[in-house]
Amino acid sequence: MRIDRLHLHDFGQFHEKDIMLAPGINVVYGANEAGKTTIKDFIVDMFYGIDKSRGIGARFDHYEKRKPINGTAFSGGMEVAVEEGYYLIERNFSRQEKKTVVRDLDSGREILLQEPNSLMGTVIHTDKSTYLNTLCIGQMEAATDKEIADRLNNYIVNMASSKTGDIDAVSAIMELKNKKKSFSNKELEQKEQEMTAKLTLDRDFDSEIAAVKEEYKKVEASIGDKRPKQLQFTPIKNRVAEAYESDEEEKVEEEEQKEPLTKREKDIQMLRNMGKRSILDNAFLLLFMSLVFIALFVGIAYLIPVNIPQVKMGIMGFGIGLVLLTTIQMFIRRAHLYRLLEELEIEQGFEEAKAGSVDGEDQRELVNHLSDLKVKEEGILNERRNQEQLLAELTKIKEQIAANDIETAALDLAIKTIQDLSEEIYDSFGSVLNQQVSEIISRITNNKYSEVKIDDQLRVMVKSGSSFISMDYLSTGTIEQIYLALRLSIANVLIAEELPIIIDDIFVTYDDQRLYETLSCLGEYLNRQIIIFTTNQKIQEIFVGLGVNSNYIAI
Repeated sequence: MRIDRLHLHDFGQFHEKDIMLAPGINVVYGANEAGKTTIKDFIVDMFYGIDKSRGIGARFDHYEKRKPINGTAFSGGMEVAVEEGYYLIERNFSRQEKKTVVRDLDSGREILLQEPNSLMGTVIHTDKSTYLNTLCIGQMEAATDKEIADRLNNYIVNMASSKTGDIDAVSAIMELKNKKKSFSNKELEQKEQEMTAKLTLDRDFDSEIAAVKEEYKKVEASIGDKRPKQLQFTPIKNRVAEAYESDEEEKVEEEEQKEPLTKREKDIQMLRNMGKRSILDNAFLLLFMSLVFIALFVGIAYLIPVNIPQVKMGIMGFGIGLVLLTTIQMFIRRAHLYRLLEELEIEQGFEEAKAGSVDGEDQRELVNHLSDLKVKEEGILNERRNQEQLLAELTKIKEQIAANDIETAALDLAIKTIQDLSEEIYDSFGSVLNQQVSEIISRITNNKYSEVKIDDQLRVMVKSGSSFISMDYLSTGTIEQIYLALRLSIANVLIAEELPIIIDDIFVTYDDQRLYETLSCLGEYLNRQIIIFTTNQKIQEIFVGLGVNSNYIAI
């Protein structure tokens, strides 16, 4: 790729600023605060766009930093040449009117973006993180800060494992280890032990429930047998006879063997003997018989062949009196026997009530027993439900433990795979990278350091004499040169497309000899466009002295 023209319509302090770039080396000179870094940011933002931050940090983010000072359009354009053709890229960076247009200058046709707000996949194929960590070197980004050293070392792992700088494999290991903690089974296993101790697997709840139900049926049947029968109150004339009729002969024999009977006992005996056919039971029959006897005496009086009225009247009076007296005595006797029957019924009622009371107590005990059986059955059912619920929860815990074991094993495998990359880098990637870095370092240090190694722990070691030493022991200028060599080597190995190299004033600490050797080395990168932003006018003079064509731009 080659950038031919930059047009900063409104960007930072620039308004309608045009910059023409050459295919090879471009030296953009300007004093401090002239806007060199702003132009560098404009190129990157034209490639990848600007994302507005949110929250408090939005007041100091890159979007606010590069907003136009003297304009409101916040836009610009860039003409680039790639293998596919020649394109004009126009962007409006404004948050309210954000828009990117890519137009084929040969056909005039607009090219649709493959990714929103980015030229990735449309004009370029290198992601932003990779570009910023290799070919785009800003101020203080090649310094001796350990954070930058760690970032570059991590970046090598990322590039070797995923071929993209957007995936931080080293941070991924930490993330995986933290994730692994969330799948710990310690608490689950403790809970599993507690719940297992509460289980009673040897208990047969179905048999217990069946036994209770069987006992319930037996008790219920016993209650039916002991339920008091309905008392049948029959007429008085039949009740006594029915009560004593079945065992009449036995009682008669018993009575004969006893002492002389009292009058009451004789009356009771008479009632037994009378049975159901006693005429005393029918008052109308007694009255009718009395009238018959009276009529009989009157008839006798009239039929006697005596014509003496006094005799006839005497016979009639005697007969009527005798019948009346007999009738009255029979009714008196009848009343007495009825009272005796009532007394016997009362006594019998007491006996039946007593027997019924005994049966009622037994029945209440049986009913209470049924209630106890119901409570017992419900208790067994509740215990079975609790055991089933406990077993279901225990099953879930076991399943979760098994799932956690699978997740933990997968995380361990992922961590090990990433950790093993350091060894694989040395075999598949490290040797090429070491050779590239060594050649560049040897050149820019005038063969003072001719060999650089990146070990399996991704530490950069420089050969000094007969041994390798950590670059932390080197001078600031040498470390900066090593970082520059690392960036260029990574770009040569991993970036297939020829994106421009952008260097933003990194040579401040270089002495004349180092600067000369470094620029001489950069002069050999003729396959890439190089844009150097600097406050040092000697850089252009060195290129002229080296015989390297360069495009000088003063801003």
